[in-house]
Amino acid sequence: MKKFILSSLLYTLFSFVYTDSYAQGGMYGFLAGVGYGTGYKSAITPAMEGYYLKKLSPRFYIGGSLFFQRYSFKNTLIKDTGNLSYGDVLNISQKSNYLFFCPKIDFGFGYHKYIHAHVAFGPGVYMGGSQYTSEFQPFWTATNGSSYGADTTAYNTSYNVPKVIFRTALGISERLPTYRYWNILLSQEFSYIPGDISRGNPALHTGYISFQVGIMHNYPQVFVEY
Repeated sequence: MKKFILSSLLYTLFSFVYTDSYAQGGMYGFLAGVGYGTGYKSAITPAMEGYYLKKLSPRFYIGGSLFFQRYSFKNTLIKDTGNLSYGDVLNISQKSNYLFFCPKIDFGFGYHKYIHAHVAFGPGVYMGGSQYTSEFQPFWTATNGSSYGADTTAYNTSYNVPKVIFRTALGISERLPTYRYWNILLSQEFSYIPGDISRGNPALHTGYISFQVGIMHNYPQVFVEY
């Protein structure tokens, strides 16, 4: 009985080693570039990504990525300032940084697979930033409680920026072969935040377009016997 158990354990161990020795191949890459929000008046901001993908077939890859995005925009709610009431919100300015942890699916086109399309989705963790809301407020308040004068006051409303948001993304990338398995990578991606990027009143929504350049290493499928 002991010999049978020992033989079974050894068989299982060697089977695991044999299976693990069959590497499907895959790729990993690092990119950096710029992006900007599609909602409101947005500024150009940095965007960076690192990813690892496992090959499931000659054209199909699956894995994950870390994606840094910075949102910087100003939402002007009232453009005509000729007829204002005290308490009116004039604009909301927000700068927020997020690090996204996203599963990623990639598909290659053509014989050499120089063109790839990908889909990514996942949560992002708030990495800092700020939000300010500008309101139309009275400049003076008399002792009898009446208000007069005019002033624009900015309030720190960073508490309205969510700590976790989700993104869905669709992109196209082009590979330029260089030395051995290294490639120069050009990537264009559109991502959308299905939830609120600000929970205040009003709630804010936006998309994000990024253009990045980087390097990618594609390692081939290998088979090793023990």
